[in-house]
Amino acid sequence: MRGNIVEHCPSYPLVVDVSSSTIQVGIAETNGWAQLASSKNQALDGVFQLIQKLDIKLRKVDSVFFCAGPGSTLGLRLALAFIKTLEWERQGELKLFSYNALDMACRMVKQPPKFLQAPFRLGWRLVRSSPDQKAIGRKEIFEIEEALEKFPDSLHLEDSRTKVSTIEPQKLLKYDLNKTKGLEDLYSVSEAKNKLEVFSPPPPKFKKWNPQIKFLSPS
Repeated sequence: MRGNIVEHCPSYPLVVDVSSSTIQVGIAETNGWAQLASSKNQALDGVFQLIQKLDIKLRKVDSVFFCAGPGSTLGLRLALAFIKTLEWERQGELKLFSYNALDMACRMVKQPPKFLQAPFRLGWRLVRSSPDQKAIGRKEIFEIEEALEKFPDSLHLEDSRTKVSTIEPQKLLKYDLNKTKGLEDLYSVSEAKNKLEVFSPPPPKFKKWNPQIKFLSPS
């Protein structure tokens, strides 16, 4: 870990990730996990159930790492509401960190992929690239057909809602925090935040073609 991270390493960091169909909550350690559990329940119910299951002491939590997405906007906002309530109760004592699921997913494989795709809004896909091998990569939005054609060698995060038949099973990456090195990976892909927001960029807008042929123009 970087020097400044070691100096400010939290003692009881809570991780909340509802970006996939499997909710994941845990307490991270320097190179792994003190506790980590998952649930298939709805976002807010799942978070509370996992905290009770792990017997996490919320009064001891000194920092929160939150996955901002991509994922279900409603689920992400519900989890965000829980974190904001916790922040309010702690009266500014919490340090907040946010990360993107695409960046975290790249820490789950031995060799980070050149391109990683995830389902976005209906008809669109999010593509992560990192030509300079930085932990926080570039994210761009493409229509499904263009994303699959332009980046054929991509790995793909699973989509629980819609199956894309053209994606080969061996190119699917299961999103599992157990495959990461706790704080070591979290700090590499996270950014400190004064407030937490959901990752939900708007799809690109294309201008409609306007013919410039004179005989089609009004006289």
